Amino acid sequence: MISIGQFSKICAVSVKTLRHYDKIGLLKPDMVDEWTNYRYYNESQLESMLIINRLKRYGFSLTEIKSFLDSGNKRALFLKLKQHAEEIKAEIGHKEMLLKEINNIIENFERTGEIMDYQSNYEISVSESEKIFIISSRQKMSVDEFGKYYGRLFEKASKENIRPKGIVLAIYHDKEWNENSSDIEVGIGIADESKADGFVGGCLCATTIHKGSYANLSEAYASVVKWINKSEYEIAAPPYEIYRISGFDDIPVQDWETDIYFPVKKK
Repeated sequence: MISIGQFSKICAVSVKTLRHYDKIGLLKPDMVDEWTNYRYYNESQLESMLIINRLKRYGFSLTEIKSFLDSGNKRALFLKLKQHAEEIKAEIGHKEMLLKEINNIIENFERTGEIMDYQSNYEISVSESEKIFIISSRQKMSVDEFGKYYGRLFEKASKENIRPKGIVLAIYHDKEWNENSSDIEVGIGIADESKADGFVGGCLCATTIHKGSYANLSEAYASVVKWINKSEYEIAAPPYEIYRISGFDDIPVQDWETDIYFPVKKK
């Protein structure tokens, strides 16, 4: 038997933590002295403790770890680790993108002395936009749900023999933005207008092109709105985006291109 103190030293975990694990049923001692209330562990519990330490370091909650240990389902743990690896990979990619943006800002400041001049990079023009017939899906959704609804639209196109034109877009109907639940219409352009749910464009629009991550699209929107407010135009209908080059094309995020359209009319 191994005393709680020795067990603590071997596994590099505090006695206080071991008592907490006992309390929540995560790792109960093999024996508790009825006179001293002192806890003892057996050697086989060393492996369990090391697994707990490792999974905790990987970011799993104690509740998740307890579930894994209680079930003894190695396949379920394998699948969860595989999913977690993908999440970490995505997080690393996001961090690398942020690092690149920050380095660009640093380099720009060292060159120009300006640190927040990103909006000056957008060229805005007014022109008649292309009229695009679409099949679409409109509901309250979060940005994370875009892929799900696009998938359904492409399934619909395949089942109903509707030929897409390679145009993917989104229309923002809400007056204010809510990342978790906004009134958004996603659509794909189609060739046969008789099968369309509607259309976008075919009207006067203030436009610009955003290059790079969707996380910075607000910079493009702010630039267009500022330009409109200083012009002879006013916003006439909800804005929409066309994803000309995106993750669908298996292109690095820094090379993505999104066209921003604000339908406008003369004041």
